[in-house]
Amino acid sequence: MRYSAAKASVAVACMFLLSAVSLAENGEEASGPDPKAAEHYNAGVASLEERDYESAELSFKEALTIDPSYADASYGLGLTNLGKGDQAQALDYFTQATSVDPGHARAHFNRGKILYGQRKYASASDAYALAVKAKENYAEAHYGLGMAKKKVKQYAAALAAFDKTVELDPQMAAAHYMKGSTLRSMQRFDDAVAAYRGAITVDPRYAMAYYWLGETYKDLGNQQEAIDAFDKAAKYDSRKFAKGYCKIGDMLYEQGDMDGALAQYKKMPRHDQKWFKYAQDQIKYIESKQKSTG
Repeated sequence: MRYSAAKASVAVACMFLLSAVSLAENGEEASGPDPKAAEHYNAGVASLEERDYESAELSFKEALTIDPSYADASYGLGLTNLGKGDQAQALDYFTQATSVDPGHARAHFNRGKILYGQRKYASASDAYALAVKAKENYAEAHYGLGMAKKKVKQYAAALAAFDKTVELDPQMAAAHYMKGSTLRSMQRFDDAVAAYRGAITVDPRYAMAYYWLGETYKDLGNQQEAIDAFDKAAKYDSRKFAKGYCKIGDMLYEQGDMDGALAQYKKMPRHDQKWFKYAQDQIKYIESKQKSTG
């Protein structure tokens, strides 16, 4: 799960749309005391599901006109504005929903996501904390809280939040990964290895987890384990982690295995210019050294 709110992407908008539809599925559409307000609200949910933002906005506003205290309608307007790409207006409506209903966990959560994307980490942390207060078993909100706490280097609080996330949703690979990242920041390398391994157990092709597992094994002096992890990182995501070949090359060079190091450096693709140049420089250096000693 990534937290970027510079612009509402299609993927993020779809996620919020699913949240909106879940209101009807959970039977919460009748929370408005006035049947007519509930009718407009349900129409808004249906339009939102179809990504008809204009119609959704009109329906939710009609619901609020009839019942200004209808928190779910304010929440629906927040989702609608996210779909339209208006983060500021969405934040206002989510705030309105929480003002009317302080126990509206989803509105607090979505406030947290927007504030996190704006790099207002302290405010995001407060919003996520209110979400988990309203709904203790809200795994995504605990995860968001952990992300916000980690950003301000409150590692103990971040770790506690990621631990809770993993407890609630053991299949959330990103939570295991972020737990590992936090433990690594705390210099708890052995524990970080276990957390990264947890992420890989859930998602065996989690390249980023393999990469940082490699870095952690390297810090621990476990060379072969590091090499294996870097190799898998490069194998599973060569676009982002082909630099794993250079990391392996460096370790083999330090071990005196010049041919092995050369073979790894030569695997480095051109698309990553920084690491490709590094690999080429290393190849030239080793081949020159081999000629001079041959």
